[in-house]
Amino acid sequence: MQVPVILIKYDSSPQVSFLNDLPQDNNFQVQTITDKNKLLEQLGQISQAVLFLDFTSPDLQHHLDLLRQINGDFPSILIIAVLPPERDDILTTILQEKIFFYLHEPCHPDEISLALNRAATQLRHCPQAQVKVKSDHGSFHGLIGQSPPMRRLFDMITLVADDDSSTVLLRGESGTGKELVAKAIHAQGSRRGGNFVPVNCAAIPDDLLESELFGYTKGAFTGANQNKIGRIQHADGGTLFLDEIGDMKPSLQGKLLRVLQEKEFEPVGGLKAYSVNTRVIAATHCNLERQVEEGTFREDLYYRLSVIPLTLPPLRDKKEDIPLLLDTFIKSYAKQRSRPPLIIGPQIMEALFSYDWQGNVRELENLVQFMSVLFAGKKVQLDDLPDKIKDSFAPDNPPAIPTDSCECASCRPAFTAGAPLDWHEGEVNFNELISDYETQLIIRAMELAAGNKKEAARLLGLKRTTLLEKIKKKELVSNWET
Repeated sequence: MQVPVILIKYDSSPQVSFLNDLPQDNNFQVQTITDKNKLLEQLGQISQAVLFLDFTSPDLQHHLDLLRQINGDFPSILIIAVLPPERDDILTTILQEKIFFYLHEPCHPDEISLALNRAATQLRHCPQAQVKVKSDHGSFHGLIGQSPPMRRLFDMITLVADDDSSTVLLRGESGTGKELVAKAIHAQGSRRGGNFVPVNCAAIPDDLLESELFGYTKGAFTGANQNKIGRIQHADGGTLFLDEIGDMKPSLQGKLLRVLQEKEFEPVGGLKAYSVNTRVIAATHCNLERQVEEGTFREDLYYRLSVIPLTLPPLRDKKEDIPLLLDTFIKSYAKQRSRPPLIIGPQIMEALFSYDWQGNVRELENLVQFMSVLFAGKKVQLDDLPDKIKDSFAPDNPPAIPTDSCECASCRPAFTAGAPLDWHEGEVNFNELISDYETQLIIRAMELAAGNKKEAARLLGLKRTTLLEKIKKKELVSNWET
């Protein structure tokens, strides 16, 4: 597991360097950086970090610009602002930006320990905080993910797309998105102006697959009243995607081998070979090596197909992508049905993280579709989940996913002011809605105050004791110590 990093960026206040001497109770690595470019370069190489950013130098605008740049390019980095004493004007400005915590100089070790404990909890329980985001909200040609396995896959797709002739073999479990990867390779490369032609070898009967792939001539068989172009020819200049290639019968494997070797094909019933410039991407969830050993798959075709092998990670190996996938699917189905999105609470997220997802991303999307039909605009409860997911989740006091820094819809409070209410059942629970909105106000004020209850109480127009009482009553003490 990667060790989180503490980065200290300061220009004029070497006092904060005593962070280097603190006990490493939270298993952080400490690095002190004074150069802006080196800081940004370092942030691009790590995925878990807490940044102490100094605002005590005279050039406040320079540091504000740096803060906004980091929030834009690396929104999951936890930023702790180090502020000069007795400067309410700087504090007011800083609180308008996204920061995780703030401290006043001279920084007290107990305050720093408190900040680091909260940061450690955030990194441990809110997966988005462990992933840096640098492009298009984690989307790459329709593929969604910010985890290290997905970022490596995106890099491989870019490299593979640059070579537009070599065959590619995509391997992975069902539901991992093999066709999306094939489309991404096509869209990223120079063949994007040609056709992307998918063929599911398992879905088309054997006696029809040959004519679908190679086409046929008039009179080739009963019912062939005219010539038909096959999908191989239709993909000329583009990409042919052969899904479930392991289910192709041996007689067709030989004809496909000729297409790969000679770049030509013969339609069914034809005597003339036609040249074709088609890139082939194949996919399978089967063990082709075993099929080669058993004699059900041609060895020469296997090596022709696997010039560039790519293995897609299962969802259980990239669970940090679940919140982003969930948020994307929820928004998509709400828009399709013109209904308010369903709401996912922290306990539901814990349950989703405990499940193994044998059906991978497709199974998660199916779950969101199911819940969007039944619970549009409502907060999903643990009992609303399918039994197989509930049965995998048996927490003994599971840690709550913090809401003070996570920006995804899945981790936001349950009620938003002005959101449309569901009156289909004839009534709403007024007290529950008011309580939810009050909770949202408290959480938002604590976000803006970076955990400082006195400042949060001022923002809300409450006495500090009243705010503490409400935090305790609403059982929000797991997020902020009283």
